[in-house]
Formats: sequence, C-alpha cells, structure tokens
Amino acid sequence: MLKVCFNNELIDISIEKMMASKPLPENVKSSIKYNQIKLSIKEIGLIEPIIIYFDDTGKSIKILDGHLRIEAMKELGIKKACCIVSTINDCYTPNKHVNHLTIIEEQKMLKKALISGVSIEKLSAALGISQETLKNRFRVTQGIASEAASLLSDKHIPVASLNVLRKMQPLRQIESANIMTSVDNFSAKFALSLLHATPDSLLKNSNIKKEKSDIQKNLTRLEKEMAMVQTETKKHEEHYGANTLKLVIIKSHIANLLNNTKILHWLFENKPDYLSLLKKISDLDSLTEQEK
Repeated sequence: MLKVCFNNELIDISIEKMMASKPLPENVKSSIKYNQIKLSIKEIGLIEPIIIYFDDTGKSIKILDGHLRIEAMKELGIKKACCIVSTINDCYTPNKHVNHLTIIEEQKMLKKALISGVSIEKLSAALGISQETLKNRFRVTQGIASEAASLLSDKHIPVASLNVLRKMQPLRQIESANIMTSVDNFSAKFALSLLHATPDSLLKNSNIKKEKSDIQKNLTRLEKEMAMVQTETKKHEEHYGANTLKLVIIKSHIANLLNNTKILHWLFENKPDYLSLLKKISDLDSLTEQEK
C-alpha cells in the first residue's frame, strides 16, 4: 500500500532554525554547482523547496534535502526558505528519483524561455554560465536530422558525439542513433567507430580521412563486441540498482534498531558478534565498499 510521506502544503521556515543532517565538504563553496545554485537563487529566487523533518519533540528541524540551497541563501542574506515537510526521517529523498535533463531537452527548454521573452543575459546569469556557452547550447542539434535528434532527445549523449554525427548524412545519422540507443552507448568513441564504418556516400564531406580497410574491419568487429558487452553490462546494472535500493532500506531499518537502547543492550550482552556485523552494515555507503 502506497503512503504519502510529506505534507501537501508548503511552509516558510526561518533558515536559522534548520539543522544540517550531514556535513558539507570544506571546498563546496568553490564548486561550480554551488555557484550555479547561488546565482540562480539570486536572479530568480528559490525554485525547488527544501525538504525538512520535525523531530518528535517538534523543536528540532532537520534538513533532509537542500543543504547547498540553504548555504547559498545564508550567503545571500535570505532569512526564510520555502519548505516541504517530510513525515518520515529518511534521507532517501525525491531527488534520488530525479531524471536529469539531457542536453537536447535542455536546449528545448532554453529556446522556450527565449521565445517567452527571457533575455540571454538573464538566462546566463540564472544558470551561472557565460553567454557564449549558452549560445552554444542553443546550437547542439544544428546539423542533426530531426528524426535522429528525436531518438536521442531523452538520452544523455555528450556534445562530442553529436559533433561526430554531424559529419554523416541524415540517413546515416538516424541509423547511428538507432544503433547507439539499442546498445545504450552514446560515447564519442563509439560514435567515431560508427563514423569510420560509414560508407563515403553517407558522409557529408567525402574528403574526411577514412581508416584503412583492415582497420575498418577491426572497428566493425569491435562494434559488435561492444554491443554484446553493453547488453551484459545493462543486465548487471539493473541487478546492482535493485540491490542498492535494498541496502538503503536495510541500513535504515538497522539504524532504527540500533537507536533503540533496549535492543542495543540486549545485542551487546547476548549477541556481540551480531552487533558488530550490524554496525558494519549500517556504516556501508555502497555494495562495493566492503571489497576495498
């Protein structure tokens, strides 16, 4: 049975009353991400509410998600923040489920903002990037067939791979986009292997230097092998993701058990070996940490 784990109404809370649930890295304020958040809040205000949790006494307010936003708001002199109140003390917040924008989706949103009347100056200030970088993002699909761009719109493909696709004719671009999607590989190296396997007739510039025939055969063979490896890797990733989720749930449950003084004392007196193992599990950050 599904259960809502947050209140429906947003509330404004004094930033001074909030407590961090984790320490921030010492150099976090010099990071690109932090400065982008600060510039965005300065230009257009807080977009994503802070997720908080009231302890049982109601006196302590714990930040579950939004530590960087809070730090940026403190630096900007903002006193209150819009918050979502979580009903459970769980750091597995909605942001864990966020699918981040791809560069093609980002381009669509930027164009929509520009059409709506937002200036390039305002956009670059809000995003914390230069105007030249912003203009380049408007051109990411320039020279890419619309069908190929549509196939890749929800894929995290690097700009370098799109630059390689631009050297192909539209028909080959669509074919390459389908291949990259089927094997879930959008790297520039894989795009280059597709380029080298492309006949001259399907290149925009027939003078592009091609590899020798024996190298092309090796690349074709490598392409097939990579496709097989990608398929196997994807299967392992699915199992790893499910196991990681189980680890998060188990850690949360173990932490609650160890926070119970009666259970803790009983384990200490009767099952100290179990207690030691439970502590090790609760301290794990990943499934591979125990192998290090």
